[in-house]
Parts: sequence; C-alpha cells; structure tokens
Amino acid sequence: MFIKDIKINHLHETLGINPNNPIFSFKTDLENVNAILYEENEQVEILNNVDKIGFRFSYKLKNNKNYKVVLKSNDITVETVFETALIFDAKMICIKDIESPIFYKNFNLNGKVIKARLHITALGLYEAHINGKKVGNRFLTPGFNDYDHYLRYQTYDVTSMLKEENKLEILTSNGWYKGRLGLDKQPGKDDKVWGSDYKLALILEVTYENGQIEIIKSDESFKARKGNVVASSIYDGEFTDYTLDSKEEFDVSLCDEKYNIVSDFGAPIRAHQELTPELIITPKNEFVLDFKQNMVGFVRINKKFEKGVHLTLQHGEILQDECFYNANLRSAKAEWNIICDGVREIYEPKFTFFGFRYVKVSGLDNVNPEDFRGIVIYSDLDDTTKCITSDPKINQLIKNAYWGQRGNFLDVPTDCPQRDERMGWTADTQVFVNTACYNMDSYSFYKKYMEDLRIDQEFYYEGDIPMYSPSLKGEAGHGGAVWADAGTIIPWNLYLNYGDKELLKENYQMMETYVKTLIEKDKGQGNRGLIMFGFTFGDWLAQDGICSQSMMGGTDNGFIMSVYYYNSVSIMAKASHELGLDKKEEEYTQLANKIKNAILDEFFSKTGRFALDTQCSYILALHYNLYVNKDTIINQFKERIRKDFYKMKTGFTGTPLLLQTMMDYGLVDDAYRILFNEECPGWLYCVNLGATTIWERWNSVLPDGKISGINMNSLNHYAYGSVCEAIYSRIAGLKNTGVAFKEVEIKPCLNYRLKNVSFSYDSACGLYEINWKYDLNEFVLNVVIPQNAKAHIVLPDGKEFDVSGGVYEFKCDVPRHLNYPFDLATPNLDICNNSEALDSLRRNCPQAFYMVTGENDEFKVGNGYFLGSLPMFGTTPEGISNYEKEIKNIKA
Repeated sequence: MFIKDIKINHLHETLGINPNNPIFSFKTDLENVNAILYEENEQVEILNNVDKIGFRFSYKLKNNKNYKVVLKSNDITVETVFETALIFDAKMICIKDIESPIFYKNFNLNGKVIKARLHITALGLYEAHINGKKVGNRFLTPGFNDYDHYLRYQTYDVTSMLKEENKLEILTSNGWYKGRLGLDKQPGKDDKVWGSDYKLALILEVTYENGQIEIIKSDESFKARKGNVVASSIYDGEFTDYTLDSKEEFDVSLCDEKYNIVSDFGAPIRAHQELTPELIITPKNEFVLDFKQNMVGFVRINKKFEKGVHLTLQHGEILQDECFYNANLRSAKAEWNIICDGVREIYEPKFTFFGFRYVKVSGLDNVNPEDFRGIVIYSDLDDTTKCITSDPKINQLIKNAYWGQRGNFLDVPTDCPQRDERMGWTADTQVFVNTACYNMDSYSFYKKYMEDLRIDQEFYYEGDIPMYSPSLKGEAGHGGAVWADAGTIIPWNLYLNYGDKELLKENYQMMETYVKTLIEKDKGQGNRGLIMFGFTFGDWLAQDGICSQSMMGGTDNGFIMSVYYYNSVSIMAKASHELGLDKKEEEYTQLANKIKNAILDEFFSKTGRFALDTQCSYILALHYNLYVNKDTIINQFKERIRKDFYKMKTGFTGTPLLLQTMMDYGLVDDAYRILFNEECPGWLYCVNLGATTIWERWNSVLPDGKISGINMNSLNHYAYGSVCEAIYSRIAGLKNTGVAFKEVEIKPCLNYRLKNVSFSYDSACGLYEINWKYDLNEFVLNVVIPQNAKAHIVLPDGKEFDVSGGVYEFKCDVPRHLNYPFDLATPNLDICNNSEALDSLRRNCPQAFYMVTGENDEFKVGNGYFLGSLPMFGTTPEGISNYEKEIKNIKA
C-alpha cells in the first residue's frame, strides 16, 4: 500500500506557486485518500476521498504563504510543503547600449538568516549569481513567450548562499527577447522583437532568526557593468571573452514600460544527462567530438587553459565524407567561441543552446575528449513510459522519438532545435500530443503553450490560430487546417490524458473562438458545411504530390480542410458535453452532422465509393468515420496501399494517424509491413542509417550517407515520432477509452514480426504494465491495472474480459498465422524478406523467382495467386502447389 509522487500542477516545484486554483495529484493503490490543507501550520480545509488524478481545495490560497498538504489513508500519511507566489511589485530597471550587461549590488545582512528567497526576472535571458555562485539549476530563464503580455519570474531558495557581506550579480543576454529570431532572418539583423534594452526586476526576501524580514528590490541603487559575453544569439551561439574585466560602472534607470509579471507556471529547463564524446580526427585533420547521440544543450569544458587561448566549437548533426558538416543549419552559425583567462577550470555557454551530435573543436593543438561533456537540457518533465519489444530496430525508433521530444521541448515545442528556426509550430505539436503525453507528464508544458496560443489568437489573429506560437507578435502566418486545429485538438487531448476539467474550461473560449472562424469560412463559401478553398499546408511533405519536389502532397486540400472543420466542431460538441453545456453540445452536434453529410455528398458516390485515392484521404476518412460503406472504402484503401508497394506516401497530416487507423480497421499486417519497411520512405530506413532522433524528411539522408538538401532539412524533428502512439496504444495495446486512463482497452495487435513487448505507462490514473509474448503453443498476457481503473481485455483468439484494478494473467491459443504467416495470399515482398520462403519460390517456380527478385516492384506486390495466373511467370500447377505446401509450414 502506498501514497507517493505528490505533484502541484503536475510538477515537483514547491516555490513560487500561483495561489490561483493549483491542482494536486498523486499516485496510490488505495481506494480512499483524504487531503488536509494547512496554512502557516493552521488547518484550513479537509477533503474526503480526493481524486488522485487531480483535486483542488476550495479554500482560497493567499500570496506569499507557507502551505502543507497532508494525504492520509488508514495508517499511511504523506505530505508536501509549498510556498505561494508573492505579489511581485518590484520596479523594472534597465541599461542601454551595453551588450549582455551584468547588473549587480553589494549588500550586508545583520543577523542569522533562516530563510531567503530570490524572486527574479529579466529581459532577455538571465543567470543570477550570489557571491560568485550560480543561483538555482535552471537554464534559459525566464523562458520564451510573448513578453508584451506576460513575463515570468522564478523563485529560488538562496538561504545557504548568503553571508554577512554579499554580492548579487545578474548576467543578461539577448535570448529570444531581442536579436535575430524568426524565419528568414539573416545574420547581423537585430530584430528587437520585444525591445532593445536589457531589463531586470527582482525581490530578495530575507527572514532572520528573530523574525525580522528584510527586502531588497531592484532599484536605482543597482549598478551595471560590461560582461564577458561579447555576443550571444539563439541561432548563432555565443562569444565570451574571459580576459575582459571591465571595472567601469554604469548607472541603471527605472523603466517606463509596465509588464505583467507573473510567477512561473511552466516546466523549468534543466540539465538531465552528461554525454561523454569520442574523438574523431577527420581526413581534413579536424578535431571532431562525436557524442553518439543527436542531443540538445551545450558542451561543458573541464580544463584550465592558458590565458588568451581562443577556442571555437562548431556544432553539427552529421558528418559528410567523414568530415565536419553543418550546412543544413542554414544561416545559423551555431558556434561557441571563448577566450580563456588562464584561471577558470570550467567553461560553458550560458544563454544559448545547440542541436548537435558532432562538435568541431578549433584552437588547440591536441584535444582530449575527456575534457568535454555534452550537457543535455530540456523542460523538466517526468518520463512516464517504458517500451521494449523483441525487435532492436523498433526499440531504437522508440528511443529516437524520445530524444526528439527531449530536444524540442524547451519551454516551447519547437519543430527543430538546431537551425535558424526553432519555432513552436502548431501542427507538429498537435500531431505529437498523445505520444508526448505517453512519454512524459506533459500537462504543465502544454498548459503553458495553450497560454501562448490564446494570446496569439486574441491579439494578433482575430480568433484564428497561427502556424507557430509564440508568433513573434503576429509574424507567423495563419495556420490553416491541421496547423490551426491545434487550438481544439491539443486542449481536448490534454483533457483526455489528464482529466482536468478546469484546464478544459480555461481553453474552451479559445476553442470556440477558433471554430467560429471556421464557421465564417464555411458561410463565405456557400454555407454548405464545407471549406473548399483557402490556405493550408495540406499533407505537408507527403510523397504523393504532383511532382517529386512538391511539398503539399496529392490529397485534395478541400477535403483536408473540411475534415478538420468537422473534427474541430465534433471536439466542441464533446467538450461542451464534458462541461455540462447542453445547448452548446446540441448546437455543435447538429453542425457536425451537417458537415459530415456534406463531406459524404461531395466526396463519395451513392454506392459508397470514395472519389479520392491517396493514402492520406483514406486515413482521414476512416479515422474520423467519414464514409458511406466501410467495407468499400477499406478495400479501396488496401488496393491503394498495394499500389504504393506497401510503403507510406503520407506527410505531416496523414502519417501520425496512419498505423493506428490501419490497425483499427483490420489492416494489421499491412500496417506492420509499413512499420518494418527498411527502404525510403520508412522509419527503419532512418534507423538503419544511424539516426538517433527523428528526421524532418524521410530522405533527409540518402543511402550513401549524403545529406539530401540544405534548404529545409532537420535531423531532429519530432513530428513523425508520433508513430509511437500507435506502438503504445495498438501494438503494446494500451488504448485510452475514457478520461485520464480510468477506462482503457488492452488489445495488442499482433504480427509475426514481433514476438513480445514489455510496456509500462505511469498514467494520470496510475501505473499500467503490459507484458505479452507468444511462441508455438500459447499467447501469454500479463497486465497490471491501477486501482480504480477499468480495463477491457481482448485476446488474439477473440475472447474478451472486463477487469478492474489488479494483477492478471491471460492465456490463449496462438492463431496459426502468427507462427506460420505465409500462403499464396502473402505479398511477394514478404517472401523476399524470408530466405527459406524465397528458396522455395526459386526451386518450385524458377522463372517467377527471377522476375520477383528483379527490378520490377510490381511483381513484388503480387502474390502466389498472381504468379500462377499468368503464363509469363512460367509457373506450373504442380510448382505452385508444392510452393504453397512448403511456405505454409515455414515458421517465421
């Protein structure tokens, strides 16, 4: 029996908590847990039988108070303490015309300190030091958002850092606040998106042993001096000259601008791992460090160098011709330059980050890799899933998706972390949201991103949603279908994953406002329930466009826009139901039905035949239940897959839904063929070429190791990592069918290519464990269901069970095709991938063998019946019969 893992707003942070309605969650295997709230050690509220997925106290918390939450059940008691945010009333001070200044103040204390808190923010990024030591363990503070609308401050416990005589120093630099940021921004261009002056606001609150409280605030008593950072940029890196030691003192002034300064509510960026590199000396005699993993963060150097030594570290994702390369970063220099002072033993950049695997080191005669470490940083979210399968390449794919999430979850869900972009693209994150919530507790991360979306919608986009957010004050274009639909899809899926109605309610107006823009588009196009023209990225980067260079794919844009119109309206009906808004639910249900009927009338014949013929169009129709006759469209889809040689042709719209939709509609074997395809386009093609993250393009790297292009080519681009949602929910088999995983279906979709899966997910409702395996004799499924959850179990033989919290084992006979998968209906490409089956084809049907193994792919997507149907294959009835008998007994 246990109660553990108490979180506030799904984070482990306990300082600076916004007192406005925080949510508390915990894990337990007990049915009834009571919660007691204490304010300054005085009991103020008791809640009986609280919900572990999230509960709130009705007592209104106050600012700048100490609180304790005690959870009790029988003899088990656990507690957590936290401090609420103060009312931030410090004035903002600023300094002009100094690059990356250091604000500082000397002060004395009079007495023994029992508690000290530093509440601080700045524009752009800051790093605070007390008596020469860094405050806290966060990076890139105060984070990235639209600073005109809110600016977050962070709270630190600095009790142990203070002495009688103290020096407070705050280093600042550009960050996202000013400098080059955004698409197509060239080197040397300072955009000053939010301002040009460096600014600082802080409150240092010191409590003495005698109860006296002393407060130091930012004011004109602070001074500033030039720092060692000569230049700093998110895209270009950092140049720090540690030989500079400016003594010149500058006065600061009070800022005229007023800012909405709020306590930080996002997940802090922290360092999580240190990677040790291996040294490569390239054919060009370059010193290159290989960290063996495409990572995001920076390099830390642990070595004292002579004064004046100038080191340059350049960052890249891939080698070319065994030499350093980073042209795919476009105009981003991604460099770290330092001039050493002869004193320091540790060097690291402070105000930038890099996406890289390889680092070229210049300025040294010899390089010892032991002196360098790769520091991996990302938003501090708990890992929640483990998944290991019997196939090492699938395991690497899962690992790649995890690393893609880590590298792109830095306060904002960036599309890529390395080149001159790094924007919070809306489609990328909405297609990945469920995978993200499986992989990590992403509640607080997306809560912050929804705040950014709401601001962009209200102030810059007249109710619409941009293509990326923060939009840099409206610089981003309108998102269009799939991208802008992040405004409904993300809040709804956050609710399904974490069950917080208050958060759904908080985002409801944004969702509805966005849907109203779609309704207006519909009205402007005849009010038929269709949106047939307007901007959309379509099925971005699909493989079935009108030419090889097409980026938007071949799927009808009007169909995509209308389907996502339907989906967003349907989400509004469901969200209205959950919030008890009956009239809204009825209104949106009726509209959704109108749109559905309009789509069916426009794109389907009366007999049920679908007028479109692309993989993406079939996926959208099936996933959103938009069809006249299910069997007809499934058969059309199967034929489309066969014509495409069992390879995906989809892009950003279709790919994230591809495998799960195929498995839901019985195309399990075809889905596995696509997943296990090792040619381009395919996930394992990338794995075979050594990918350690997810690529932006299926052909980002060519088979010979050459980069395929440099205009738009990221090797860490997490969107296609959304395949993990299908691996977790359909192959491992844990599918959320309720809210917050209180109700699930466990139904592993099996194919001979995988023999076992070990999976666990620490959901909002508790820990699920699924372990399945099979051999010749039986299928065994072991599951752990958390307390108060319900699971519907479906076994491969069709038997079904309904169970509640507990530990269970299920067994059944193994369907023969899982061990003996070959017959005359098997596509020849499967035969070609099995040496024993291919040998049988060679012996029994030699002419067909040479045709199937030749260059014509059309013969590979045929099957044994196809081979026996045409004289050109030179088969005989006896040969086909013998071939059939033999392959039916080949064990996979």
